[in-house]
Amino acid sequence: MARIRFARMRGLIILNLEVGGINGNDSNFLPVALDTGASNTTIPPKVATALGYDLSDPKSEVEIITGGGVIAAKIITVRKLTAVGETIENIDVSCHDLPENSLVDGVLGMNFLEHFDIDISFSTRTIELRAY
Repeated sequence: MARIRFARMRGLIILNLEVGGINGNDSNFLPVALDTGASNTTIPPKVATALGYDLSDPKSEVEIITGGGVIAAKIITVRKLTAVGETIENIDVSCHDLPENSLVDGVLGMNFLEHFDIDISFSTRTIELRAY
């Protein structure tokens, strides 16, 4: 079980996400929005390439419907993602940039969250994840 305090800005729950590099030694931290409406976790392509992932040969490509329209995203498997003190290994992420004026660099989606029972307390601004 892990519990953290979260920041809330403009209606978003903002968390830190650690993305593990392909070699297992490097990682990158980025601010993401918790999004239960997103199927996949999303990271920027520049973060993926900086961590050694090859976007020229993705696992798949998908079209994602956003508020600004339909965009193409590459799906890759990253070595690990850590958020709220919990880690999931070998997890797929979509790689695409969010709009420039976004408060965050990515999205923590359901493919990460579904591994846990989640309690969100808005009065204490805490999130608790429990593996089941």
